[in-house]
Amino acid sequence: MSQVSTLEAERVKRVLIFSSIGNAAISLLKILGGLVSGSTALLADGSDSVLNVASATIAYRYYTKGMKPPDEKHPYGHTRFEAYGSILVLILMAVTFSFVGFMAVDRFSHGEPERVDPVGIAFALVSLALNLAVSSLLRAYGKGSQIAVTESRHTSLDVIEGVTTLTGVTLGSTLSAYYDLAATFVILGIVAYFIYETLRELQGQVVDTSPPLEVLKAIEEEALRVRGVKGVHSLRARTVGGKVYADLDLEVSPQLSVDEAHSLCDQVERDISKRLGGNVDLIIHVEPSGD
Repeated sequence: MSQVSTLEAERVKRVLIFSSIGNAAISLLKILGGLVSGSTALLADGSDSVLNVASATIAYRYYTKGMKPPDEKHPYGHTRFEAYGSILVLILMAVTFSFVGFMAVDRFSHGEPERVDPVGIAFALVSLALNLAVSSLLRAYGKGSQIAVTESRHTSLDVIEGVTTLTGVTLGSTLSAYYDLAATFVILGIVAYFIYETLRELQGQVVDTSPPLEVLKAIEEEALRVRGVKGVHSLRARTVGGKVYADLDLEVSPQLSVDEAHSLCDQVERDISKRLGGNVDLIIHVEPSGD
C-alpha cells in the first residue's frame, strides 16, 4: 500500500472512531429527551443513534479488514468486506426500526396520548446540531471508502430525521401528540427508503457490474497507444469497492521475445493505471497477431 493510501486509510479510521463516539453521545441525549418529554419521535431518533454507534463500530471493523492486502485465502484482496459490513449495518437498521414501528403503532392504537413536554424541544435542537457536526465530518473526510460513504449517508439521514423530530416534538407539545407520532412514522419511512437505496447501490459490487463504457474505452485506448500492440480484444472488467479489475488480450508481433512481450505488458499496465488514477488491477494475456 502506498504512503498516500496508508494516510487516507488512517484518516478514514479516525473519522469512523469519532463517528462512534459522537453518535454515542447523541443517542444518550435523544433517549433521555424522549423519556423525559414522552416523545416517541425522540425515542425513535434515539434508537437510530444507538444503531449508529453499532454501525460505526461495524464500519470501522470491516473497513480495516477491507484495507488488508491479498493473502493466500483472499488472493483478490479483501475489498468486499466493506460491502459485507454495509449489509450488516442495513440489517441492524431493519431489525431496530421494526421494533420502533411496533411501539408507535401500539401507542397510536390506544387513543390520543398526552402532549409532549416542551423540554423535548431543547433536546431535539441540541441533538440536531450534533448530528450536523458528525455528518459533515464523515462527508468531508470519509471519501474513498464504500462503508464510510454508507455511514455518511446514514448520518446525513439523521439530520433529516432530526429536523422531522424537532417539528414533531414542537407541534406535539403545543398542539397534539399525534404530530409526534406522525414524525415517528415519517422517520420510519425515511429509514426504509435509505435501506432500499443503499441495497440497490451495493448490488453493483456484489454481482460484479461492469464499469462505465468510458472506463473500458480508456483501457483500450491506452493499450493501443503502446508501441508494439497491434490489437486489443476480449476486454472485460468489473468494479469492486471503487477499484476496477480488468482482463484483456493483447495482439503483438509473433517475432517478440518473451522478455520483450513482458516489457510491453508492463508499459500497458503503467499507462492504464496512470489514466485511471491507480484504481485498477489488470490481467493481460498476450497473443501473436495474424500478420
